[in-house]
Amino acid sequence: MAYANPDYNPDWETVHDSHDLQRTQAKREMIRLAGAGQMMTDACDAAKAAFDLHHQACLDAHQSQFATVQDYARWLSENWSLPYGYDTSIPMPHMDIEGLRTMDEASAAFSQASRELEDAVNKKQRRLPVGQPEGLIAFANANSVGLHRYWREFSPRDLYPQGYAPSGLRTLLTVDEIEDGWHVCFMQDWDSPGVSVTNAIGRLATAFFREANAIAEQQVQHSGKKGLRAWFARWTTHKHAPLLDPDRFHFYEHLPPTAHSKEDFDHVTLSFENGEYQNPEWIHFRSVPAIIKSAREYLQKSENTQGGSILNAPMIHAAIR
Repeated sequence: MAYANPDYNPDWETVHDSHDLQRTQAKREMIRLAGAGQMMTDACDAAKAAFDLHHQACLDAHQSQFATVQDYARWLSENWSLPYGYDTSIPMPHMDIEGLRTMDEASAAFSQASRELEDAVNKKQRRLPVGQPEGLIAFANANSVGLHRYWREFSPRDLYPQGYAPSGLRTLLTVDEIEDGWHVCFMQDWDSPGVSVTNAIGRLATAFFREANAIAEQQVQHSGKKGLRAWFARWTTHKHAPLLDPDRFHFYEHLPPTAHSKEDFDHVTLSFENGEYQNPEWIHFRSVPAIIKSAREYLQKSENTQGGSILNAPMIHAAIR
C-alpha cells in the first residue's frame, strides 16, 4: 500500500528555484559581511537566518515532488551515496519501504540505514583476515572433541576474591584442549558494561585456573566419579595434593572490530606467581582463526536450537562427557 505525500506539489521546481535564488543571495551577503570583518553583527546574523530559512524551503520543495512516501523512499534507496571503502561483499541494509507511512519515517529509515552501512564498511576495514596464524596449533579443528565455546559471566568476586571488586565482566570463552594443555581465548563483549578483557586478563586467567584446579581437587575426593572432574584430573601432578600445572594453560585475547577500533587477536603470555597469573605480554597475530572469528555466530545458532542461553554456565560446562 502506498501512502500519499500530503505536501505533494507537481510544480515543485518553481518553488525550489525561487528559494534557491534567495538562498544564493543570502550566502553572498554572508561572504561579503565576513570579508568586511562584520561576522559578529546583526546584519550577518540576519543573512545567516535567511540562508537557513531558504535552504530548508529548498529541501521541503524537493520532497514535495514525490506523490507518495514510497516514491520518496525508493528515490532515496536508488540515489544512495555509498561510503568510501564500500564493496559488494557488504550487504546493503534493509529498508521496509512498503511499511513507511510518512515522509519523516522515510527520511529517518534512510538515515539509520546509512549509519548501519557506514559502520559495516568501517568494521570491515578494521577486520583481521581469517586464517590460522603461523605457528598456532590451537583453534584449528572445528570438529575436535576438546573444543568448547560458551558465554561466561565472571562476577566481581571471581576476579577479586580478596574483596576489592569494582565490577565483573561478560566474555565469550573458547577453550581448546590439545596435547600441550588448554588454550583459552577470552573475547571482548563490547556490549558488556564491565571492565575490559585487556585490563582484566590476569584476573580472568587466574579465575579460570582456580576453578579448574578446584574441580581437579574434588576429583581426588570423589575418585570414583567420571565426567568433568575426571577430565581435569588427568593433568593433576600430585594424587593427594592435586595442583594443575599452570604452564599447561595458554591464554588468548580476541577484540572484535568496532566502528572506531581495529580487530585484534593475541597470545597473552603470563607468569604464574603466588597463585596468580601476572605480568601479561601481548603477542599480536596477523590473522584470526575461523573458530575464534565465528564463535559468536556459532553460539547464536546453538542457543536458537536449544531454546535458551548458556550464559553463566559452569566452567567448561560443555566438556562434561
